[in-house]
Amino acid sequence: MRKNSDPAIIAGYLEDSSNLAGGKADGVYLPENEIEVRESLAECVTKKNPLTVSAGQTGTTGGCIPFGGWILTTQKLNKIVNIDKAGKFAVVQPGVTLEELEKAAAKEGLLYPPDPTEKSATLGGNVSTNASGGRCYRFGSTRNWIRRLKIALSDGSTLDLRRGQTEPARLIVPPHYQMPLTKNAAGYYSKPRMELIDLFIGSEGTLGIVTEVEVALVPALKETFDLVAFFPSEEEAVDFVAESKRREDRAVNFYEFFDGNTLGMLKPSYPLIPAGAKAAVYVEQEIVAEDKAYMDYWAQLLERHGAALDACWLGAAAKQKEALQKFRHAIPEHINEIFKQHHQIKLATDIAVPESKFKEMFRFYNDELRMTNDELMYIKFGHIGDNHLHVNVVAKKPEHFDLAQSLVMKFVRKAVKLGGTVSAEHGIGKIKHAYLKEMYGPAGIAEMVRVKKEFDPAFILGRGNVFPPA
Repeated sequence: MRKNSDPAIIAGYLEDSSNLAGGKADGVYLPENEIEVRESLAECVTKKNPLTVSAGQTGTTGGCIPFGGWILTTQKLNKIVNIDKAGKFAVVQPGVTLEELEKAAAKEGLLYPPDPTEKSATLGGNVSTNASGGRCYRFGSTRNWIRRLKIALSDGSTLDLRRGQTEPARLIVPPHYQMPLTKNAAGYYSKPRMELIDLFIGSEGTLGIVTEVEVALVPALKETFDLVAFFPSEEEAVDFVAESKRREDRAVNFYEFFDGNTLGMLKPSYPLIPAGAKAAVYVEQEIVAEDKAYMDYWAQLLERHGAALDACWLGAAAKQKEALQKFRHAIPEHINEIFKQHHQIKLATDIAVPESKFKEMFRFYNDELRMTNDELMYIKFGHIGDNHLHVNVVAKKPEHFDLAQSLVMKFVRKAVKLGGTVSAEHGIGKIKHAYLKEMYGPAGIAEMVRVKKEFDPAFILGRGNVFPPA
């Protein structure tokens, strides 16, 4: 069993993209197989040491940051066990990154569709938060693509759960609350007659440790047409997406929204952003042979909303598409740097609301943000196809941090009132407990605690994730 107690080594595991400070640990386990994972668990149970799982450290909610106990890193559990081209699935260890899986699948003419933004994130981490990305609009989140999970529990047992198995490996009473009818990564999964595998997807390392993942794959996309369109107002950009979504005869993979502040943030690195642009939308559509009029379709739709096709950034060739993807991926990198410069924990919404409520939520964002009197900096961007935007709020001065926190809580309460979720893709971690309580109430949190006790009676796994240790 490999482990290390060197403070310099430990320090490298005490951060993620949340900017959460104050983490500490006594040591790090570095297992290379399932047996060593189970040995690590057994030692922690015997010594009553809390154990926090660390994967790619790309999370935004502090989930991998320990506040005592030990860390178990999956970085050496990084083998692609098998890619079955005929069966269209892959079996991987949890430390395999998205980039590694996508490259290996592409060699077989296959694709892993959920497409979370951060390609250095691991499959185990994606399972932990039910992660999603831009293509979630067409293909759904991680949950939709998990065929099987192998999980080590703190009592020394192992679960091997396959999607659709008729006899559950372990019977439980699922949590008693109703989840929102949107994409969701907030708290434990709960549905009548649910499969046990779904309880572990999105459980943020609090119920067991994933040691193997089997994911479904699809044939690689034949050809895509990408464009970034610039609009004279945010309203035109929102209406453009809404009108396009009403057309069901086009295989659109994603719609991504960027507000004027996002464009302003990126302008120094991308000086060709049009000076008068107040918003932009990035669209990717798969092109099929029978669709010969897609250019005319987009040209007409753009013109109706004040954005000319010849002013768009187009991605037809591979290098053009790669450049547009880098443009999109530059956004979270720039935002994370801003939070670091201000020495602030990351305050950002991860809210999704029902389709019929998105415009109301969008107007609420803008109305409230306009009243901050320039004390706050804000950036709105994200997966508008799923009615899911990230509103990042930065206090320009330390004394305005409470104002930023209260504003985000206003957004959370509004989303819950509209039937939305407080976390659509990033989980709750250690910094969004209050949001989850707002969504499910004390009774819902108590239900999650009951389920945790059943799978982790020693209460060592992921302390502080999903709900407070107390």
